[in-house]
Amino acid sequence: MASEAILKYLVDTNRPYSCADVTVNLRGAYTKNAVQKALDALNESGKIKCKLYGKQKVYAALQLENVEESSDTEDYDTQISNITNVLNDKTSDLKKAEANLKNLVSAPTNDMTKSQIEEVKNSIDKLEKKLNDLHNTTEVISAGEKKILLEQHEKALKEYRKRKRISSDMLDAVLEGYPKSKKSFLEEFCIETDEMVNFSLKTQ
Repeated sequence: MASEAILKYLVDTNRPYSCADVTVNLRGAYTKNAVQKALDALNESGKIKCKLYGKQKVYAALQLENVEESSDTEDYDTQISNITNVLNDKTSDLKKAEANLKNLVSAPTNDMTKSQIEEVKNSIDKLEKKLNDLHNTTEVISAGEKKILLEQHEKALKEYRKRKRISSDMLDAVLEGYPKSKKSFLEEFCIETDEMVNFSLKTQ
């Protein structure tokens, strides 16, 4: 029968062929129509497989080895997927361990910590001593006295600014008719400004 001969030929050659190829390779033992019918029947029965390339159909036998290889491939895919998941988990654990290690390495050692604690204690002792000295030596004034002092300070400050402004105006008026520079004038008359003596008035 054509089907048996064609199936044997496809299995023996283990290569894909079109209907025209099979007809020619069987040396005209069967007509092209007979070969086509046999190929379609074998494909429907699952003994061969058919693939369409454009408008041309290509047929190939289903070899037992190919089926086993396909099964093996699926098993390998599953194994690869499982191994990939394990690798991802291990990678995540490694990153966490590296971060923890970095924190531990950057943390001070016991000796460093003890030294820092000792420095803080010494600093506290010095501040407490200074505070005690201030309590014992500083004269405490009442709120009323403080208010009077602040008022006097504010009054003196206003007077200082007023006199400085008057002095500056007088100096500018003199310099209008002075032939030399302001610096020369100040040096000639031994006048010192706040800026020249680095005087800075603190209002707070």
